[in-house]
Amino acid sequence: MRAADEGGNRVSAGSAEVAYTRYEGGQPQPASRPVVREAPISLYVNGSEWVTFLCTPLDLNQLVVGFLHSEGVISSPADIAMLRVCDGVEGEVHVQLLNPVELPSRRVLTSGCGGGITFAELAARRESITSNQCITPTQVVKLMTWLYQEAEIHNQAGGAHASALSDGERLLMVIEDVGRHNTLDKILGRCLLTGQETGDHILLTTGRVSTEMLNKAAHMRVPIVISRTSPTDLAVNLAQAWEITLIGYVRGRSFNVYTGEWRITCS
Repeated sequence: MRAADEGGNRVSAGSAEVAYTRYEGGQPQPASRPVVREAPISLYVNGSEWVTFLCTPLDLNQLVVGFLHSEGVISSPADIAMLRVCDGVEGEVHVQLLNPVELPSRRVLTSGCGGGITFAELAARRESITSNQCITPTQVVKLMTWLYQEAEIHNQAGGAHASALSDGERLLMVIEDVGRHNTLDKILGRCLLTGQETGDHILLTTGRVSTEMLNKAAHMRVPIVISRTSPTDLAVNLAQAWEITLIGYVRGRSFNVYTGEWRITCS
């Protein structure tokens, strides 16, 4: 169950109708259906091109704010003097910061589909997550079920990842994108812009939890990360070091707890 959120034309904006040929019993027939949209979006900061995202072109202001914050470029949206998504120029977002910044000299391509990048050292150590948040097995299953029910683009077109922020009782927001890492940046961006806290909350995702995904969760000080699929071995090691409860392969009423099992309660 999700808290009230904007809807409207979000699904149509996140997908496009395409024609194809479908074979049934060896016989071709024309067909069409929606597919998830993917577009290159170039980010310009203080007049310089920094990076090009491959993403679903929704919530771009949230994507950029979350990305800049997770990379340590801004400490809050108050550091941004101007943010403009250019409607007349396909695929550009321009940000003017209050203070000058230098483009980091090292770019690290991550394993994220859709061309995710981070300027940070992926294995950089962070402080352990201290939190009293806990979760029951019933909550794990229920929250993942709700995520799939609310994943509108995925349900209509397929091919999209979905992530959600939860307080344990409901889904506070659900974000979809062709890139799983983009969903977390968009969640962080929305939280920064609306004043929603992320610490002591739960992140759910349909995508693989690799190092950059866990880095973003740790940056948000989230103590519990839940995925429909698998983590990588390095993500498990980082979750152990940072005391993050990492749950994967939530299928039906079963799931795997890789780290932080002390946050799983039976009550």
